[in-house]
Amino acid sequence: MGIWINNIMRINEISELEKDKHESYGQELILDFHEVPKEFFDTKIIRKFAEELCDEISMTRGPIYLWGNDKSLRTMADPKADGISCVQFLHSSSITLHAIDELSRVFINIFSCKNFDVKKAKAFALENVGGKIVQIHNIKRD
Repeated sequence: MGIWINNIMRINEISELEKDKHESYGQELILDFHEVPKEFFDTKIIRKFAEELCDEISMTRGPIYLWGNDKSLRTMADPKADGISCVQFLHSSSITLHAIDELSRVFINIFSCKNFDVKKAKAFALENVGGKIVQIHNIKRD
């Protein structure tokens, strides 16, 4: 009888693993903005944006880190390497943002193993970042 119960448990475990293989693990939304207004390129505004985006898409916030705001340290030899970066950790993953004021561009990635409303995230970002979205990708993670 013990072997029979163990085999049923193994079959159930395998069924759960197969089920997990077919369900989405989460998603990643990638937004690329051009022509972003200069007012957005401020660490206080970017911090507020990341925190409020979490609330908008019903995510639980973790620590937030920003760096790169000291313009005196910029080389300007490569404008792509200068700007402000932000990582807002989530209970379910992270939001990253790279803001390059010299190019008026902002790049946002929202990755979460918890699904979220892409339309809400996009609308919120468009309203608060400004400029125009030149690329958008929503990737389902398997």
